[in-house]
Amino acid sequence: MNYFTETAANILGNKKLRSPQIEAYIKALEHFENSNEDALIVLPTGTGKSGLISIVPFGLAKGRVLIITPGLVTKQSIRKTQDLLEDNFWINFDVIFSAEDLPVTCEFTSDTHQSSLEQAHFVYSNIQQVYNERGQSLIKRVAPDFFDLIIIDEGHHAPAGSWQKTLAHFSKAKKIFVTGTPFRGDNQEVPGKLIHKTPLSEVMRDRYVKWLRKETVSAHELYFTIAEQPGTRLSKEQVLEYKDREWVERSVALSPECSMDVIDLSIQKLDELRKTSPKVPHKILAVGCSITHAEDLRTWYQSKNLRVAVVHSYMDQADIAAAFRVIDNHQCDVVISVNMLMEGYDHRYLTVLALFRPYRSENAFAQIVGRVLRAIPEEEITAFEIDNNAVVIYHKETGLDAMWMAFQTEVDRAKHQRTRDYTITDEDYTRKEQELGGVSTSEAFVSDQDSYLVDLDFNKIFSEKRAEVESIATQKVQALAGLEGYDADVLAQLKSVFLNAETKKAAQIIDPNLVEKRPEIARKQLREILTKKAQDEVATLLSDLQIPEKASTLYPIFKNHLPMVKPNTPNDGILVSFINTKLAKKFGRVADRDNGLLTRSIEDVEVIINELRRMLK
Repeated sequence: MNYFTETAANILGNKKLRSPQIEAYIKALEHFENSNEDALIVLPTGTGKSGLISIVPFGLAKGRVLIITPGLVTKQSIRKTQDLLEDNFWINFDVIFSAEDLPVTCEFTSDTHQSSLEQAHFVYSNIQQVYNERGQSLIKRVAPDFFDLIIIDEGHHAPAGSWQKTLAHFSKAKKIFVTGTPFRGDNQEVPGKLIHKTPLSEVMRDRYVKWLRKETVSAHELYFTIAEQPGTRLSKEQVLEYKDREWVERSVALSPECSMDVIDLSIQKLDELRKTSPKVPHKILAVGCSITHAEDLRTWYQSKNLRVAVVHSYMDQADIAAAFRVIDNHQCDVVISVNMLMEGYDHRYLTVLALFRPYRSENAFAQIVGRVLRAIPEEEITAFEIDNNAVVIYHKETGLDAMWMAFQTEVDRAKHQRTRDYTITDEDYTRKEQELGGVSTSEAFVSDQDSYLVDLDFNKIFSEKRAEVESIATQKVQALAGLEGYDADVLAQLKSVFLNAETKKAAQIIDPNLVEKRPEIARKQLREILTKKAQDEVATLLSDLQIPEKASTLYPIFKNHLPMVKPNTPNDGILVSFINTKLAKKFGRVADRDNGLLTRSIEDVEVIINELRRMLK
């Protein structure tokens, strides 16, 4: 049996999965249907990369899957996602109905038995275990064709030498790089053809991640001292005659006085959050330049009566694990980090980011901002606008404004909500054709009726069947409860047996339905993605060009091309209608497009947006 192609996985149409995960999954399936070229997927931090990694092999991999992470923290994130004793993704998100159908997972270490590797569907490990010159690394243990698919988590690390040697060893395997940024720290591109990228603004609109804002600390006057002029206080303008701007930025970052200003503002923002939303354990993430600097930051924060946890790469693994337990159990107010140790660490209560170091790499800056992006669940918060509104704080003279600009653009775009009252149907296009011909019929104004699965909700079916299985098992146990010889332990064991038996029966009903309906569910999903894609791209375009979405200023430009629009049609509606008309002219009615044409329609939205961008500039 080929596990990944024959197992009934509820992915397309699964309401518990996020649209970027499903869209990336569809793109991966389509890409490898026609090509064996390495693929690149870019998803913002907090959007569900670990979940995507867990679903993308289904229907794609024809053998074992290897997941490679850059370090221990990201590896633990994968383990927590896939481990049955942790937050098992496949069960909790209704991907797999029966626990008996779950894939076999194996964490590789030098002690892993060969039989465990051979029995596994998923093998995951960090790069240091997969490739090293000494010891029992994975590539010394398995043949080059042992894996059919390799997924590289945090793929921006991949150009490094050890990664390249690993990928060369498994040269025939399909490869997917998943990352939050398509560049490394040295701005070298990540390998692979970009098959999907979700903009940060889109997931902010959907509230999959926190919103972002920044506040800078700026002193009225800054004075510097230099060795060339001992005892002399120089203004910034004066010191720039002797030193470059980078020297100024590093001096400000390491200055105790400037650091205290950032500390005070970060504490003020934390206090505001905790007063407004006292039940949420918000925390500060403070990023230092070095370990010594981190210890100073610890002292300064503690002097303000805050509890502090410090994590850096020179700590013993036991100490790092202990620090993470302190953080996870909310026994600290401030987390101080040095370098990229926090990469992949999922703690959603980091809401205030205090930066005490300059950055030259957009990738490194994006990675650290990503640590405060993970959204706090709705059931825990007072209001999204309060608890899921992260703030980035730094001293203005550390030169981070240039780095922040890319995020500011995404924040501005996210403020433009997608057009919800204009959907991609065939109505506009049909109406245009009839009006141009001088004929008007009632039929031309009727939207297509969707004939697909409006009543088949596998999330609901999963939930109902699980409740039914629990009820049947409970009734069987209750029937035995009064009989002699059935104590509590025996009854608990019997209930487990009954649950497994009833789950198997239910899976025999659900799984064939799920497999049979896959093409129809995929079609529905593609139409939803097409609608959302057009709406998101229009919102972004209007934001970039600073055109108000609900005014009608674009009517004079488009009235001759779109006879169905009126003088009071809002700008966002006009642009969505334009996209709809262009797509209908090229690919025909939406109702008549197969899955391949729907996919091409989604891809063409960006082409049309670029055309509109040139027109409207």
